[in-house]
Amino acid sequence: MLKYVGVWMMTVCVIRLNGKSSNLAFQKPATMSTVFDAKSSPSFAVDGNNGTNWYSDFCTTSTHDDMEPWWMVDLHGYFHIHDVIITNRGDAYWQRLHSFTIDVFMENPIGCARAIPVQCYNRTDSLGRGETVQFKCRSPVNGRFVRIKKWRMMDNTDTLILCEVQVFTTRATGCTPLPPFYRTQGTRFDSANVVISDVSDVMNCASRCGHRDCLAFNYSQNSQQCQLISAPTFKDSTTMISSWDYYGVDFC
Repeated sequence: MLKYVGVWMMTVCVIRLNGKSSNLAFQKPATMSTVFDAKSSPSFAVDGNNGTNWYSDFCTTSTHDDMEPWWMVDLHGYFHIHDVIITNRGDAYWQRLHSFTIDVFMENPIGCARAIPVQCYNRTDSLGRGETVQFKCRSPVNGRFVRIKKWRMMDNTDTLILCEVQVFTTRATGCTPLPPFYRTQGTRFDSANVVISDVSDVMNCASRCGHRDCLAFNYSQNSQQCQLISAPTFKDSTTMISSWDYYGVDFC
């Protein structure tokens, strides 16, 4: 493990006998720029329902006047993403799913301003009515967060509508360096999915995170308490508290 200014780098060996994955986006945390109504939750795009009727199948939809609409899913792991499958609305307004990019991030672009997108695919024309299209990345893209964003709007009612999104990946094999854990001082990430452990120091906490199903961690220098975060969500909050530091990619 190498320590730099406020950043921890780790190398972890990940071994898989079969590198192919099922749909990694299924029931993972999702968020979007705006939400049209209660039937348009971002989670409906990863609920496994491939139906295309907006009224009965609950397709994710942004609001009117959102001129840069986007939707994003956290895969809860770092993968080589090679295919994204999108299902379009099959009733009215199906032609609104056009002019979008599929981008992949290592860090959470909501809290990390320097997060850099790597483009998997750029679609210009509309998907067909109720059409399901498999978009193959020009080359596998490594990352954790997958975002779909419209880059051209016809008018202020030209919403982003996604009935279902599936992401297919291959997890890296062998010894692969994971992204750095960026340190945010005086901040504790309050997630319901934590494992609490007493440790001797922050390096021991980072090591335990690297050898578990762990994506980030909180560490208290005063109490030497380690909180391993395994399944963060976009709804998790933070607490400003001087005795705690957060290490992860949600803030940087």
